[in-house]
Amino acid sequence: MSFIERLKQRIFEFRKRIHKKGNERVTLLVIPHQTKAMVNMQLSNYVIALAIFSLVFILVASILAVGLQRDIQGEADTLQDRDATFVNEREIYLRKYHEMAFQQDILKKQISKLFMQAKLTENEQTVFIDNNELRDSAVQILDREGEDYVRSLSYKENRAIKFLNFETTLKVAQGKTQEEGFYFYPEVVLYRQLKLDLKQTGNAVGMLRQLLKERNQVQQALPYFWPLTGGRFTSFFGGRISPFGSSQDFHTGIDIANATGTPIYAAADGRVYGCGYSGGYGLAVRVSHAYGFQTLYGHMSSILTSCGAYVRKGQQIGRIGATGRATGPHLHYEVRIMEHPINPMPYLTSG
Repeated sequence: MSFIERLKQRIFEFRKRIHKKGNERVTLLVIPHQTKAMVNMQLSNYVIALAIFSLVFILVASILAVGLQRDIQGEADTLQDRDATFVNEREIYLRKYHEMAFQQDILKKQISKLFMQAKLTENEQTVFIDNNELRDSAVQILDREGEDYVRSLSYKENRAIKFLNFETTLKVAQGKTQEEGFYFYPEVVLYRQLKLDLKQTGNAVGMLRQLLKERNQVQQALPYFWPLTGGRFTSFFGGRISPFGSSQDFHTGIDIANATGTPIYAAADGRVYGCGYSGGYGLAVRVSHAYGFQTLYGHMSSILTSCGAYVRKGQQIGRIGATGRATGPHLHYEVRIMEHPINPMPYLTSG
């Protein structure tokens, strides 16, 4: 007999013994105290084993179900509390949103007024400030802030909000994209749009502040201020008949006549690099300004500054006189670029 046949025979005999053992019956006899008929129950080993297994299964399942119920109930209570917190937080965000939107509207009106006063708008469009550039800059700043926040979270939290940046939020709000598994509440989109708008406005304010600061520096440095209050022109820049004869000469500045002692003011911020008697100019002051400009004030009766002093636009630096080669009390005023005289009138009329 082969090994396979012997194995089959042993399996057959084992099954036969199990079947015989399972079919064996156990008699349960119930004897009542009264004179009633006895109850005789015969149960096979199969039935008894199945009953014991079922009882144990039901007991274990009941224990597990009670524990699971407790866990689920705890999670349900936590989620319910969290949901209530989210609802309250949402209401707070909505209230804050409306407050911020109101303030933003006022701020925008004030900024628009500033742009108009500073003459930085043309056909209701800002000059020197690109709105698209402002928006892109604001999105980049806010997304960098979001990335820094995400890096501070746990791995699970990080995965949950890694797509929640401003660019994605706005694209989803506009229907341009949809991140799978993410839903952006309208209030979240509104809040983020407002925050982006506020950041853009803040950038615009910063650019406006810097622009006005630089423009003010330029204004202060350029000779736009009138060196006298009142007076009359007696000679202009360029060729003229000399007041000391009939010959022609080239006048390198303008002459403004006024009474002796009339105050003379610096036309721009700068440093005095020459003061005192200067040949035909008489008592004169020379001031060096930014961007290569210089101004000269001649024929003074007195000087009220000193060499090396820094003077401000509109600061008094002397008084009118008739010193030097002059026919009467007046101011000889020159504007120069890199020591080359130019016509002062365009600067006076622009200022």
